[in-house]
Amino acid sequence: MSARNPGTVLDLKRICKVRVNPQSVLKRAQQIQGQKTPKKQWQTAWLLKAVTCIDLTTLAGDDTPSNVHRLSMKAIQPVRYDLLKKIDMHDKGVTTAAVCVYPSRVADAVKSLKAANSSLPVASVATGFPAGQTPLETRLQEVRMAVADGAAEIDIVINRTLALTGQWEGSDFIKTSTGKEAVNATYPVAIVMMRAIRDYFLYTGYKIYHQVTGQYAAYHEMPMA
Repeated sequence: MSARNPGTVLDLKRICKVRVNPQSVLKRAQQIQGQKTPKKQWQTAWLLKAVTCIDLTTLAGDDTPSNVHRLSMKAIQPVRYDLLKKIDMHDKGVTTAAVCVYPSRVADAVKSLKAANSSLPVASVATGFPAGQTPLETRLQEVRMAVADGAAEIDIVINRTLALTGQWEGSDFIKTSTGKEAVNATYPVAIVMMRAIRDYFLYTGYKIYHQVTGQYAAYHEMPMA
């Protein structure tokens, strides 16, 4: 496992020099999306790989132990057994990367996975998701509770007031969105994020590492437009 990202000293001058050309990004997105997709066994392999990168998530206001249990079982067996058997993948341990739930449901997910003898990790949102507007001590306690209940990863939402007022000290994590808006991460947005990850690697020599999936972010997959 990679060492923890040490971060860098905040350099606002460098950040202020960052520019995004929307038309160039849109053109690149169209080029990528227009490429031919793999066929037959290659397509199957890519789809199975995609399944293993998913954090199977429920972040609904009406979550209960029972629906979290169903989600956990789905994470352990995300693809029907008979379909996997047809391609000789039934005994290869195809699961999702993790189960992601609210802090109050972490213990339920951990219990379900342990009962099924699964080592699948549990991730959790925290710090007043999705708004991030709760007091600091409340947010910290929510993180402590989730970790104590067995969460292997905590996805933290930023305090948007700090972002909107330009108070950037401390921000060192990049994600797509909360998933609570009408339009969330789009393909062009994903390209910009991947380039930011790549630029961070070029600047620091540090490859961004996902602690739950055990995979490096694919910063090299998005060439410059």
